Amino acid sequence: IGTWKDDIKIDQEAVAAYIGGEIPPNAGAHSGRDWGPFDIQKEVIDNCPTECMWMEDGKLKIDNKECNRCMYCINVMPRALHIGDDRGVTILAGAKAPILDGAQMGSLIVPFIKAEPPYTEIKEKVVEPIWDWWMEEAKTVS
Repeated sequence: IGTWKDDIKIDQEAVAAYIGGEIPPNAGAHSGRDWGPFDIQKEVIDNCPTECMWMEDGKLKIDNKECNRCMYCINVMPRALHIGDDRGVTILAGAKAPILDGAQMGSLIVPFIKAEPPYTEIKEKVVEPIWDWWMEEAKTVS
């Protein structure tokens, strides 16, 4: 899963443009009907799962230490919010989607590893050691 470690970048002018109706939320995905004016409190801040966002003096604030990087706010306001510059990947293994229980998240194997082209460090430091372990330790199905 692609992720980042540093703070979400906020373009306060674009936030004001969303609030003022100059930029459609959700990149215009819901523009077929009249949904009324964009309400940042109701449509973004109140939907944050970690409640790490608030408005202060007309500016959007984010407590990045509390953010779990769900990207909901970025999806609603893609021109105002951007991921940080310290980018990398989080690696999970073992996810599944059983019919009765619903989708289940995998186990966190690597919380963060820097990802820069040509991405050889991910292959050499993470993927190949997992393959080696799997070849030695995994159960065979008969």
